[in-house]
Amino acid sequence: MDGRAGCAGAWVAMALALLLLPAAAAAQARRGAPDPARPRPAERAWIEACVLTAQAHPPRAAFGRCAWRIVLACQGEASESLLAARLPTMPDRPNSLTLCTQAETTIWQGQMDRWLRETGLLATPEAQEPLRRAQRAFLAYRDAACIAEGLLSAPGDAEAHRLACRLEQTALRALELKRQRDEIWLGIAAASADQP
Repeated sequence: MDGRAGCAGAWVAMALALLLLPAAAAAQARRGAPDPARPRPAERAWIEACVLTAQAHPPRAAFGRCAWRIVLACQGEASESLLAARLPTMPDRPNSLTLCTQAETTIWQGQMDRWLRETGLLATPEAQEPLRRAQRAFLAYRDAACIAEGLLSAPGDAEAHRLACRLEQTALRALELKRQRDEIWLGIAAASADQP
């Protein structure tokens, strides 16, 4: 009986391995293929350049100039912006609205994290904890507001509206953090210029 049970166990193990082998191969192939929702370096650089050109503008004006441009270019839509015209064609673009929105949101998330880190490094010690609390509150607000946005939308539009909300909220917060960082820099520069 032990010989038969061992033989049956070996057959079951071999059958499972044969069944799982195609799935493992497909997963490996997917890992090797580039993620279509991953932003390209040129797209990241475009956001950086756009924000630099909008530097003198308040966050909402910079948002109007810079947000949603990668999504449009990613989908293959022409833009009237000179910067967008210089954005090189990406090999795996155009893509769906969902993938393009995720790619641009990833860029703004990176900018937000960077400007939060820089603002925290420049902030006074007493401002650091309120800055951390404000960021945690923002993340909770963004996530809840965007879930609500999706749930309040028509079923066919729910995911697109949730992703659009996330992109917009993240970009606006990123630009607000950049404004705070820039104001701290200006204060430091002014204080340095006043000293003999």
